[in-house]
Amino acid sequence: MDPHKTACIAIILALATKRRVKRKRWMKEWLKKREEYSHILLLNEIRDTEPEDYKNYFRMNDITFDKLLKLVTPFLLRKNTNMRQCLPVKERLAVTLRYLATGRNFEDLKFSAVMSPSSVSAAIIETCEVLIYVLQDYLKFPTTSEEWTEIAQEFGDRYQFWNTLGAIDGKHIAIKKPANSGSLYYNYKGFFSIVLLALVNAKKEFIMVDAGMNGRISDGGVLYYSKFGALLQQEVLNIPEPASLPKITERFPYVFIGDEAFALRSNLMKPYSQKALTPERFEFNKRLSRARVVVENAFGILAARFAVFQKPINLDPQKSASVTMACCYLHNFLAKETQQPYLSTEITEYDLVNLQSTLIRNCGTDAKTTRERFCNYYNTEGKL
Repeated sequence: MDPHKTACIAIILALATKRRVKRKRWMKEWLKKREEYSHILLLNEIRDTEPEDYKNYFRMNDITFDKLLKLVTPFLLRKNTNMRQCLPVKERLAVTLRYLATGRNFEDLKFSAVMSPSSVSAAIIETCEVLIYVLQDYLKFPTTSEEWTEIAQEFGDRYQFWNTLGAIDGKHIAIKKPANSGSLYYNYKGFFSIVLLALVNAKKEFIMVDAGMNGRISDGGVLYYSKFGALLQQEVLNIPEPASLPKITERFPYVFIGDEAFALRSNLMKPYSQKALTPERFEFNKRLSRARVVVENAFGILAARFAVFQKPINLDPQKSASVTMACCYLHNFLAKETQQPYLSTEITEYDLVNLQSTLIRNCGTDAKTTRERFCNYYNTEGKL
């Protein structure tokens, strides 16, 4: 046979064989029926008939959900294409809130959301980043002395710890081991984590959150390397001038309060060591602890409402930080929109892991003197 004809026949046979090869589906059949199987249909039903079930599912009522949906829609709305239909914004928000509320993995969520695991993951991360953006008005860092003074007044009125600008604390947020990270994120408790540093007002609301530092960082250095710590050291926070306390004219500086994990500073008060504790120092510690409990309560509510924190977050550190920050912004949103029903959340037995107590001893003389002045006041004119 003519070699040219032989070559042509071979090409024709090859093409015919290629056509018979079954192409890989770009989407599973059941995923194509999202509108038919979507959990949104069921949620729309229980929204009117079983409002408590609806609230338990999203950790918020229908009115609050609708307000949140309205905020995120302009930033999550996508146009359908000839190839496929985009995920509706309501479904993106629904699967994100469900993930944050339960911590279920993406393989589990794919069935209730009727999305592929990769779509679930992408939708959750994008939605978390949008939540952080649209809820900025609910978590605002004070920028004027008047705003700081208002916070201090609330601490004084509620907890009788005067001139307090906020209670600060940090927690380790468990994550999966990041690829090629060695022991960078391995903390003193023996698991991988990022650090969440937060400042809380007297109403258990976050006024500053910083998430993402590696869990291996020395706990005494968490504040130092944070954005807030940098502003504190540079003295550019517009902290009010010293002011007098009730029953006396002597002026005291405005301070932040923390626990043993932080170094004592002239503008950051911490408890006295349990060693050689005098009755006066014990009284000071008790008063400080009474005011500082707001930050522990805020973290407790956060962990109770958002079960994503009750197991390692199966994402890389940057995405884990976005999830963490989104929960903090939602915490404030729910605290302001629902008030007592949210803030009265029963704190679960699960506790986020504390920062390790710092061993820093070289605090300045001014810091020690300031604490002694507060200690003396709370044992004399300021005693309850």
